[in-house]
Amino acid sequence: MSNGKKVNPRRRPASEADVKRARDNAANEAIHLSIAIFLTVLKDKFDFDNESIKRAWYEMDKLSEEVAEKRINIHDMVTVLRDEYDIDLMK
Repeated sequence: MSNGKKVNPRRRPASEADVKRARDNAANEAIHLSIAIFLTVLKDKFDFDNESIKRAWYEMDKLSEEVAEKRINIHDMVTVLRDEYDIDLMK
């Protein structure tokens, strides 16, 4: 039975699915913002042209989706950069 009062929608408890969705959205936004910082550096400091920036954005977005889908492990990518290309990002 209802006591006739309406429930304030802002006081609705978050379900586990709500929390997971919010976490995934926040992670996705953080990745995109990080990529934007990186691309801005490439444009401003290294004179990348607009087409190169757009292509890099597309490729990084695709790769970040693969990481999010757990098809690629980001730690493995760091290892490959270090071992195969002598680029150590952890220094």
